[in-house]
Amino acid sequence: MENRVCTSWEILSLNLTGDQLVKLRCAVADFDVKQGRMTASALVFDTQVTTLIGTGTIDLGHETLDLTLNPRTKKTSPLALTSPIYIRGSFAQPKVGVDKGRVALRALGAVGLGLINPLLALIPLIDAGPGEDSDCGELVREARALPHAPGAPGKVLKR
Repeated sequence: MENRVCTSWEILSLNLTGDQLVKLRCAVADFDVKQGRMTASALVFDTQVTTLIGTGTIDLGHETLDLTLNPRTKKTSPLALTSPIYIRGSFAQPKVGVDKGRVALRALGAVGLGLINPLLALIPLIDAGPGEDSDCGELVREARALPHAPGAPGKVLKR
C-alpha cells in the first residue's frame, strides 16, 4: 500500500513544464476517512504561478482516485485556456486530464470574436489572475492544529 500511495503522491506533485519548471511552494491536504474512503476537506497546492484547490475522493478499498483540482492563476494571462484538472482511475493506472469541452468552448469563442475583430479574439482567453499566494505557513499550522485520533490505529475521530 505504501508504494501505491507514493505513486499517487507522485501524480499529484507532477512538475509542470513548459518554458520553465514551476516550483511547488507548499501543499496541504486534509481528508476525512470513513470505511476506506478518503474525502478531501482541504486540498491546496500552491505554485509560483497558480494555486490549485482540490476536491474529491480516494477509495482505498477499490484503489481508485476521483479528484478535481481547480486552478486559480496569480497573474493576468492573455492566452489562458484554464480548466479543472481531473485525476481519475485506479492507483495502478491513473488518468490525468482537463475538461476538453471547456477549453474548446473558450477557443471557439476566441475564433468567433476574431472573425469580428482580431483583437476581440483575446477576450475569452484572458485570465484576470484573481489567485494569490497562499500563506503556506498558515496552511501548515492549520493542518497541524487539526485533531488527531488518539489510541489504536483504525479508530475514527468524530468532529
